[in-house]
Amino acid sequence: MSAAMHNSSAKIALIEPTQNIGGMSYAGGIGLRDLNTVWTLDNTIASRWTLMNAKHYGVTYPVYQPDMPIGAQNFFGLLQTVPNVKLFLNTTLAEKGGVTKSGTTISSITTTTSGSSVQTQWHASVFVDATYEGDIVRFSGASYTYGRESRTMYNESYAGVRAYTTTGNFPEKSPVPIEANDQFIPYVDTELLMPVGSADDRMMGYSYRLCITPTKSKQAPFFAPPNYNRNDFILLQRYLDALANEGVTPGLGNLVDVLIYRSYPPGDKFDMCDSASSAFTSDAINLNKGYVDGSYSDRDTIRRQTLYYVLGQIYYLATDHAVPAATRNSTLKYGLCNDQWPENNHIPPLMYVREGLRLIGDRVFTQRDVNPGTCLPDSIAIGSWDYDIHVVSRTAVKSANGTLVANNEGQLFTGLGGEGQVYDVPISILLPKKSQITNLIVPVCNSASHVSYASVRVEPTFMQLGESSGVLAALASGRGAAVQDVPASDVQAALAKRGIKYHCKDTC
Repeated sequence: MSAAMHNSSAKIALIEPTQNIGGMSYAGGIGLRDLNTVWTLDNTIASRWTLMNAKHYGVTYPVYQPDMPIGAQNFFGLLQTVPNVKLFLNTTLAEKGGVTKSGTTISSITTTTSGSSVQTQWHASVFVDATYEGDIVRFSGASYTYGRESRTMYNESYAGVRAYTTTGNFPEKSPVPIEANDQFIPYVDTELLMPVGSADDRMMGYSYRLCITPTKSKQAPFFAPPNYNRNDFILLQRYLDALANEGVTPGLGNLVDVLIYRSYPPGDKFDMCDSASSAFTSDAINLNKGYVDGSYSDRDTIRRQTLYYVLGQIYYLATDHAVPAATRNSTLKYGLCNDQWPENNHIPPLMYVREGLRLIGDRVFTQRDVNPGTCLPDSIAIGSWDYDIHVVSRTAVKSANGTLVANNEGQLFTGLGGEGQVYDVPISILLPKKSQITNLIVPVCNSASHVSYASVRVEPTFMQLGESSGVLAALASGRGAAVQDVPASDVQAALAKRGIKYHCKDTC
């Protein structure tokens, strides 16, 4: 959209692997809820979407997390305002031969359409990879990474394997054993952690963000996933037993976050998310191994395993008689939202890939660059979310008596420091190394470290980076220039014409 707004004569193809548009904001169920500073979206395309949502409900305030059919309708409505954008749904980058290069230029990409063996080749002057997987990056030969950098690599205090913390962990005084019949129980990794501060290839747990409601007339019942086995959730039961040993009987909201849909006028839909106060949440820890570099079939397997975990957890809490009655009753207060994704059994069709592949450009945005109140001359977006790293690993450690017990590692939620809550994001975060590719822009799997990505990884920031990417693509295409050669000041000027702020403060 942004590129089309900048150049109405440009021919733009929007290629979407699924039948849904809007990414996690629609198909994943989270809207634009993760936004600390609302003015950072003023006059953006994202803001237009929230106001279109508001118009539907007859309210004057932005609606950041609407009913999902309304959100989808308004994403399609936005596209109708830019006739030079053509949408191609259910169209996937070919797994073999998907990217063709000539020197440092991507000359074409090849796609397949769902249900067909026919391949289509697409030629363009500029490509934007705005996916959560970043496969154009992967198949193009651009440098990328995943997992965690070491603490010393970019001199980041929050980097690497993290020290033990009680936050989001199993009870210290009632440790949870992880063996049964001389084997590890499900959802505990058999691999040992590297030393604190070390690099590894582990990533934050993936999930499906269920919509749940306490309104009986809007409920569909929780259901068992295919091939459900209650024994897969021994760890969850042992955690509940450990809490009971300490005199705690948790409600559903103590095990997962039950987040009210942000600015949703009816006020009776909730977003089920990981909870920093719980050791066994809706995040499927350890299950995303192999996702980044895996085959498409491997990824489908991980999606199924993750969905099994999420549905199995909530079904176990709602139905299993080993669960304390108070916990079961707290869970049964809710049901799935029966008017959300009816074509998909009321389950979000998109798995939440919190982090995956990350581009390595000529400049990597790190913890040291997240500086609220500091002006960057090449800023093209504004970040405002905290450092939000969910649990990265669940492994076995030895307790005081030598028993192997469960330990969660990696979680961090902390403020940004500096002056205010907002910070400048430079244009370089979008760009591959110039020696490798000169016509690719990457707003989602961008050039950031694991730590800084934990702040920029939220949908409101992605949408800002996407809007700036569209402007950059239009400028580079119109000039026949490398994306790295377009001055940030030209992108800034185009944003300013739209009334969009790109600096953390007016005095920059």
